[in-house]
Amino acid sequence: MGHYYVLGMQDREQWLRELENIKGLNPDLHYLPEYCKLFSDLGKAILFIYREGTASVIYPFLLRKVNLIPGLENKLDRILYDIISPYGYGGPIADPEVSECVWDNFYRCFAEYCERNDIITEFIRFHPVLENHRLLQNHVRVEKASSVVCVDLAKSEEEIWSGYERNNRKNIKKACREGLEVILEKTPVRFTDFISIYHLTLLRNRAGEFYYFSDQFFDYIHKELKDNFLYAHTLKGDRIISTELLLYNETYIHSFLGGTLEEYYEFRPNNILKHEVIKWAKGKGIRYFLLGGGYREGDGIFRYKRSFASEGVLNFYVGKKVHNHEAVGMLENMMAAKKPRESESYFPGYRRF
Repeated sequence: MGHYYVLGMQDREQWLRELENIKGLNPDLHYLPEYCKLFSDLGKAILFIYREGTASVIYPFLLRKVNLIPGLENKLDRILYDIISPYGYGGPIADPEVSECVWDNFYRCFAEYCERNDIITEFIRFHPVLENHRLLQNHVRVEKASSVVCVDLAKSEEEIWSGYERNNRKNIKKACREGLEVILEKTPVRFTDFISIYHLTLLRNRAGEFYYFSDQFFDYIHKELKDNFLYAHTLKGDRIISTELLLYNETYIHSFLGGTLEEYYEFRPNNILKHEVIKWAKGKGIRYFLLGGGYREGDGIFRYKRSFASEGVLNFYVGKKVHNHEAVGMLENMMAAKKPRESESYFPGYRRF
């Protein structure tokens, strides 16, 4: 067995050095301390580092205080915690050459850390390209949550275009004939238009409260992730009719948030928007464009995204682990009388009320 230590936002420079030490792969921007802090209203951003000889495994997560759950305030005799990956993709990562034995030792060490620090459950959002779920299947309950679409930007422009489904190619050509223009900006100069269209899209899709991010949330992106965001807007004349905020680093670019004005669907403004983003990202040498999935497996949104990479469907896995069954059982009994907001499959169960 090796040893471990943990870092917080106050250790930003060392956190970044730990990312640089992971050889053989380029971590996604979800592993940056600034990205993890973006969701600090959910919990405290922490990086767990396990070292064994020259090998290391790193694992960013949000530490959440269970005692703050509505209905549990002042009802527990000690402070309990659970952990969750920040929104997007994450989970533990290491150099691809790190052995399975080191991975097993890492997780045994991490489980002991959870026990000593009153961490009772763990929820991991694994990375669909890195497939890091494979290395923890003996330690956590791994489940396929959905399918996501990824455009491989290492292909030639001709291969990428051929990988679009036929209707998508027709819709992009239609948008061009209609005179639609896409502009890409690394500043939030048109943020007012973006947030207006985004909120209208949330209303139309009856999205949950989580997706109504605060002004401070976007201000933080514009300031702390200023080299990692891109706005894409489709214009018809002088009017923005489709818009998207994307996050990226040198290897990955992600569709993050966006929307389209319903009355302009027929002009296919989002098809041409994503097409232009693909060309921009490929030109920058970015390798993967992760478009995400749908609200439900195989729904219309997913089928639309798949039209950009008919062979680019990846499995998105999550990991679930109960570290303290006694505490979880107690909490679920305490919450049982409340009306659930989420389905029975929601994890951890005591947070579904």
